[in-house]
Amino acid sequence: MKFVSAVFAAVFVMFVQGAAAFDGALEGRVKGESFYIFDAPPGFQDFDSQLELRLGVLGNAWQGEVWRLDYEMSGDVRLADGPSEQSGLRDDVDADFFRAWLRLDNGPFKIRGGRQKILFGSGTIFRPLGFFDTRDVTGVVPETRGVDGVRSTYFFDETTLVEGWAVPAKKDGGVIAGLRGEALLLGAEAGWVLQYHPRSALDDLPDFSEELVQIGFHFKGESTVGFWNESRLDIETGAKDDPLRFASVLGVDYTFDLGAGLHVLGEYFFSTQEERFTLKDFQGQRTLHQFALGLDQPVGIAVVWRLFAIVDARDGSFQVRPQIEYALTDQTYVYLSGGYGGNVNGPGRPGRLYMDAPVFNGTESNIGLTLVAYF
Repeated sequence: MKFVSAVFAAVFVMFVQGAAAFDGALEGRVKGESFYIFDAPPGFQDFDSQLELRLGVLGNAWQGEVWRLDYEMSGDVRLADGPSEQSGLRDDVDADFFRAWLRLDNGPFKIRGGRQKILFGSGTIFRPLGFFDTRDVTGVVPETRGVDGVRSTYFFDETTLVEGWAVPAKKDGGVIAGLRGEALLLGAEAGWVLQYHPRSALDDLPDFSEELVQIGFHFKGESTVGFWNESRLDIETGAKDDPLRFASVLGVDYTFDLGAGLHVLGEYFFSTQEERFTLKDFQGQRTLHQFALGLDQPVGIAVVWRLFAIVDARDGSFQVRPQIEYALTDQTYVYLSGGYGGNVNGPGRPGRLYMDAPVFNGTESNIGLTLVAYF
């Protein structure tokens, strides 16, 4: 938080002292949603609601002959009520920065410091390389919150780059450090990544408490159908004998000539780990198989319908999430969405994607409305 605050202070000083060279555009959004929870656990409310106000400014802070300094500063306030707040999944009142960074740029080279999004790879629903990904991709307006850090990128040309980052682990002075590259390979987008991940206090991120060396690659191409693969090998250097874990996603998609275009996407996710690797699965399973299906299609100029379905092949749990988006204006959208969870092996069985529990856990079936207005 101190790092982000310093970025904000620096931008404020530049605004006061050099307003003539400073320009910015104000932007933000209001998001309100309320969902009815079917069969809410005893003692929990039936409606889960949240109101969010986000306000930010972005633009150019300084322009030289070769270099320029850009910035983005935005924060949000969120009010929550209902079973998510009752169970501790959300705070009743939460205020934080969403983005807060400065970027020094001369064209091919860019360096950015502050709270920012570090997200790459070819996966759509499953993201093995989503080291800092906090999105709910099946939710309304999915987005990642971002992390505090420094990232530098050098572009050799429009399709070839190398990038590195350093993110404070906020534990014992550790730093999460990574390096990656991207290029076109035989007509396909391809990339590799290497990251050292010490034990951290970033508990919003997966594997925050493990010491890991992570190696991965991804590619994405098209030949009649789109296809992609994203894979990662983890070496747990903080455990005896450096045990391994491997995760991979294979995906395909195609747009059928039906109406304005029916887009169909499918992904298969596989993960396995050695016995000495730290086990976090509550069912004690070290090998996982999950499948996902995504459908979306525009209807006219104002309506888009979507559907996500995810099933866990090991425990039989699943989630089906339909969504209809209606554009009231070019900046205001209404979403009718819901979720249906269950288990093909029978009711009452605990699963990774659905759990019928005495405490609200976010996998319960629901239906609701979301209004998002941008300005």
